[in-house]
Amino acid sequence: MSGNVVVLGAAGRTGRLIVAEALRGGHRVTAAVRDPASMPATPGLRVERADVRDTGSLRAVIQGHDAVVCAIGPAGRKAGNLYSDAARATVAAMRACGAHRLLAITSVGVRLDDPHHAWWYRALIRPIGADLYADMARMERIVRDSDLDWTFVRPTHLRDREPTGTYRVSEDSTPEGGRRITRADVARFIVEELEAHRWSRRAPSLAE
Repeated sequence: MSGNVVVLGAAGRTGRLIVAEALRGGHRVTAAVRDPASMPATPGLRVERADVRDTGSLRAVIQGHDAVVCAIGPAGRKAGNLYSDAARATVAAMRACGAHRLLAITSVGVRLDDPHHAWWYRALIRPIGADLYADMARMERIVRDSDLDWTFVRPTHLRDREPTGTYRVSEDSTPEGGRRITRADVARFIVEELEAHRWSRRAPSLAE
């Protein structure tokens, strides 16, 4: 079943793939971006300027849509409260517009006690990304406390490769031995979940 979908962070590497996958799936897609010129002209795609930290800006874009996909991310290793600020603004905007379905990309690094994190991940990667993971966790808490129909998609290391179609999904922890996944596979999972609702109010972790 197709629907009206807003993609936040649509100009990013993962966001662009989500937009393309959703269009292929027959969805009516609006790309919400800071700079509309950053999105190439695509048949069937509506592009709107939006500030993900501003409720009014998001409300204007989300109005009339069924679902929101959040694929935002900062340019560097510091979040600058991007995830938590965006969560507050998105929740408020969706409530005002009567939209209920939210899928947001965070990371397997959000769960500190994940039993399947490798020692080198705990010792090296987590400290490097500590600020990002902490703000992603704040985003998750803000959304969990709302009445939205949410799904947090937690991928492992994202790769710019062709989709494999063989990735694994597990509940709230990294698939055992999983280290990476393609952005294209994440995009396919998200668009399929828009229709399937298999992971409503749950946090699936994805890995090859």
